[in-house]
Amino acid sequence: MSTAAVKCSIPEYLNEDLIRNTLIKEFHSNDIVVEEFDVSPATSAGDNYMSDVFRIPVKFRLSPTEKKIEHISFVVKCLPDTGNRGSVIDELNAFHKEAQMFTEVLPKLSKIAGDEFFAAKCFDATAAPNRMLIFHDLKSLGYTMANRQAGLDFDHCAAIMTKIGKLHAASMAFSRENKDLMNKYFNFNMFNPNEDLRTECINVVFEKGLGTLISIIEENWHDFDPVILAKMKELQPVYVKKLEACLTQKFEDGFKVLNHGDLWCNNMLFKYEPKSQKLEDVVFVDYQLSYYSSPGVDINYALSNCPNLETRDRVNDLIDIYYKSLSETLKSINYPWIPTMADVQHEIRRMEFFSLVSVVSILPITMMEKTDTMEVNFENMIDEKQAEQARKIQYNGKQYQAIVKPLLKHFHEKHLLDV
Repeated sequence: MSTAAVKCSIPEYLNEDLIRNTLIKEFHSNDIVVEEFDVSPATSAGDNYMSDVFRIPVKFRLSPTEKKIEHISFVVKCLPDTGNRGSVIDELNAFHKEAQMFTEVLPKLSKIAGDEFFAAKCFDATAAPNRMLIFHDLKSLGYTMANRQAGLDFDHCAAIMTKIGKLHAASMAFSRENKDLMNKYFNFNMFNPNEDLRTECINVVFEKGLGTLISIIEENWHDFDPVILAKMKELQPVYVKKLEACLTQKFEDGFKVLNHGDLWCNNMLFKYEPKSQKLEDVVFVDYQLSYYSSPGVDINYALSNCPNLETRDRVNDLIDIYYKSLSETLKSINYPWIPTMADVQHEIRRMEFFSLVSVVSILPITMMEKTDTMEVNFENMIDEKQAEQARKIQYNGKQYQAIVKPLLKHFHEKHLLDV
């Protein structure tokens, strides 16, 4: 007899029928017997925003006569089609992008790159009657999330850059034969060209976020350069437009890859050798913003959001690691053209404004210090009053200020704050 944890927040459709049908599809047998399962939230508050994620460990037998009990653990990602989240998911085409990535694209990228492990196996992706994706639970394979508040050390960041290089290289080969798929599903990131009326989510998260940071600097950052502050004030009215111009720019020079599109700490899991705890691997999750564009999207985003304070002094070393991974993977698959380091640096500069936006608007969420007065979730992020309250906590964080003050000076020197 099957059992499940009863919690009001758990959807009714996460039931025995769903589990049995998933097992039937995976093992190609109608004789599957589900013995026991449990459903529980797979993430903590602040670890996931647009979706609801549940973990389902299952005990089952391959047939009624089979005595051996098998074990498997699923993670089910549910993407609502109602409320604010539903609207944003529709605008971003997030479900269909991610479904394509996991069912069609990532398995082929893995094969191209010599069976590189880019993502969890996806057992099913369905839009009706409910939007959800069913994955193999990476936790059951020994993968775990890092501490997002602390930031990542050099070894973790090096593993990320190595994996991005392999992913990008494989996507270059894949995209040559699949231009139609790239153009259909992966032609935009946050700014859907088919949407005339956009939700206020982008403005609240980005423009209003910059406004709150400006006010916090005026109130509390007493040693901050007034010239840089003045530049930030001039930038605010056109901040979102400049972000859109950066992410949607058309270019024929340089090169394009299929970017993950949202590489912050919560979208990556790490595996360690059990005895020594030496880092062995990193794998990415949440491919819902994947985007065929400049590799500068992923490089700038990851290097802005992931490193701890000490590792930020070694950004050039991390770029070298990315380039080595990219070029060696391309050589191993006999790709006809290998970008130079100068080509990579050009793409980083092309998308550098995204680095500024990441530091101002994404990094504070990553580093937000725990508080009893504020729960970070999607609704709070897009509600102006709640978002402003969260930002005040984020921008006053000591770790955040230690990282961001010198970065804002750097962005000023590189003219990224210029209107």
